[in-house]
Amino acid sequence: MSLLRKIFFGLISAVLSLTTGCYYDNEEELYPFAYCDTTNVTYRGTIEPIVQRSCAIPGCHVPGGDGNGDFTQFPEVLEKVENGSFLNSVKGTGDAIPMPPNDPLRACEVRQIELWIAAGARND
Repeated sequence: MSLLRKIFFGLISAVLSLTTGCYYDNEEELYPFAYCDTTNVTYRGTIEPIVQRSCAIPGCHVPGGDGNGDFTQFPEVLEKVENGSFLNSVKGTGDAIPMPPNDPLRACEVRQIELWIAAGARND
């Protein structure tokens, strides 16, 4: 093989290795619904764990907390769902203060909440 061909293939190899190297994109941002279980969204199995982990935390949506409502109780969650403030807060839309303020929900969790509300927001 001639020296020119070796240099040419060497350059091509170098360019390809640089353009196909590792990257650190967040898979959820790239494919927000790819790994999101939306087949059987229920309050007890899906929504309540999200609410307990992200909303009904000490100092927030619990008895004596600063949050508007006690989200340890389904009726109070339902009240916020029915007046639209729950979804607006979760999505950060309208006049609502985005919630949770310091650690927004994942796109999958927001989608699950949307589906649960669209299905009637039942306590199932």
